[in-house]
Amino acid sequence: MSATLRSRGRLAKRLGRPVANRSRCFRWPALGLLMVALSSAGCSDGPAERPAPPGPMPATFSIREAPVVFTEVGDSLEPAADIEAMIAPYRAQLEGQLDEVLGHAQGGFAKDDPEGTLDNLVADALLEVARELAAGPVHVSLINEGGLRVPIAEGPIRMRHAYELLPFENFVTVLSLSGAQMERLADEIAAANGEPIAGWTMELDGDDAVEVRVAGEPIDPGGTYRLATVDYLVNGGGTWTVLWEARPEDREDLDILIRDVFVQYLRTHGTVTPELDGRIRDAADPSRSGQQAPTPRDRSEP
Repeated sequence: MSATLRSRGRLAKRLGRPVANRSRCFRWPALGLLMVALSSAGCSDGPAERPAPPGPMPATFSIREAPVVFTEVGDSLEPAADIEAMIAPYRAQLEGQLDEVLGHAQGGFAKDDPEGTLDNLVADALLEVARELAAGPVHVSLINEGGLRVPIAEGPIRMRHAYELLPFENFVTVLSLSGAQMERLADEIAAANGEPIAGWTMELDGDDAVEVRVAGEPIDPGGTYRLATVDYLVNGGGTWTVLWEARPEDREDLDILIRDVFVQYLRTHGTVTPELDGRIRDAADPSRSGQQAPTPRDRSEP
């Protein structure tokens, strides 16, 4: 088609008028487009051929056969020698990295409610490293106990243990919360019978938190507090609805994974000792502070 005809075609499309052209495809724009769509040969001087009507569709469908083949993956399968040879150097390099000793545990660390030695260790690490990296002050920390996947046994803590303990790719986020939000968050922690926290303390009175303090001081309902946590909880994970209310301007995302926080903390401190300091305790049994740390389970347990 010539440039002149194309220009006239655009004008005719706007005005809704036919275009002087021998091809029937362009006498009326809408009709021409329809014929182009239906014609297998595109535009032509003759009438477009209609496609053959589809055959009758069956009224119902049924599955005649659905064969399933199971392949059991286990020790009975022989490894492919060529693939083993290809990945062997990478496996050796990775094993060397995972065997790196990050620090030493002077005793076993385990989760427990309302307060556990493993809970305290990771929450302390989160608070310390967040204070080093955040643009502003960080007052407290909170992480979900479900994200701590294995205990830590007494002895050397290696890189592989950091991956086993914190396998999820969760980044650290710092939120600005009002004092009223902090009190509501404390109640949500109480309803869960405690979670890993650092920088603040509370007593649990059933599903309510009482005597909530930050750095030893009662919470100011009109104050602002900066909380270090993980993006998973802020983005809708977990059950702490207070964290979901954070506005973009009240959120500072740090470019560090919670696992790398733990690694950095161990490299800094070297040796860590399990401790219960009463940061979360039952209001009816405040003597829990200083209680002997529970014996951790084997690392292979969830």
